[in-house]
Amino acid sequence: MQNRNVGIDVDRNVGIDVARAVALVGMMVAHLTFLDGLAVQVFYGFPAALFAFISGVSMGYMRARPAQFIVRGLCLIGMHFALAPFTGQVFVVLGTIGLCMALLAWAPRWSSPVLLWLACVLAFGSAVLSSGSVVLIAAFWPYSPVMWATLMVTGILFQRHMIAPRRLIVGFVVGTVLFVANLALRWYVLLPEFFDANGHTGGLGDVMGSIGTSVGVCSLCCLLRRWIGWLAPLGRMPLTVYCIHVLTADWLAPKWFGIWVSLAGAIVISYVWLAIFTRGPIETLLRRITAVVGKEKNEKIRS
Repeated sequence: MQNRNVGIDVDRNVGIDVARAVALVGMMVAHLTFLDGLAVQVFYGFPAALFAFISGVSMGYMRARPAQFIVRGLCLIGMHFALAPFTGQVFVVLGTIGLCMALLAWAPRWSSPVLLWLACVLAFGSAVLSSGSVVLIAAFWPYSPVMWATLMVTGILFQRHMIAPRRLIVGFVVGTVLFVANLALRWYVLLPEFFDANGHTGGLGDVMGSIGTSVGVCSLCCLLRRWIGWLAPLGRMPLTVYCIHVLTADWLAPKWFGIWVSLAGAIVISYVWLAIFTRGPIETLLRRITAVVGKEKNEKIRS
């Protein structure tokens, strides 16, 4: 469907919207429930990593100029510092995503071999920093910009090469294997910091496990989009839903019903808002700001 007013194709990859919704729900569960045992590991680090990976997928879909990615990134960094004083114990992820988006503004234009080499270099760099317990930007801790840049670059590669039924099946199988392997390493094996598989460490095991899990989740959501597409509205306005969540999480967390209030509220808000408007309020504001540095006429798919 063509929107004549803005000159863009508003068709979306529903599977990626669903995957983004899964990431949001995973963050809510991690922030609003008191898990123990293996469940802690399932929700520790993976939802945030999936969010970063899908940010790269979105960059691959967008037909935006590098200047627009830079402006988007700077806006996300600004939102990070605006939200952080009011989120209590919840760490905001937007600063790291914004920084990586600005620094990778030209990445969607690069060839796949270059992106693959870049991902390998970044993964190695993340492991080196992890082994030295280096925190690059204290305000963005525990989300390492180097690890998240790795996730975003691999997200661009996923969008470019994996969105096809047979490849999605392979992606789901391989991603599931890496996810299970990562959990096993976390649970049973004490690794050196360079190879650390625990969430939020940036060790090589953490990077590979997070990439594998993200590929597996995105592949499964794309394969099952016809049956789970009802989750898509939640993933179509992720910034709005995320901001509401982090601003209310500290208040809802002590209450046993907090997770259900947050989930139900997010679903209702997204369905009602999108029944009237094309995109969420914060998404609309961000789009208008980025339009200042160039019209988005070439943006085919917004995911």
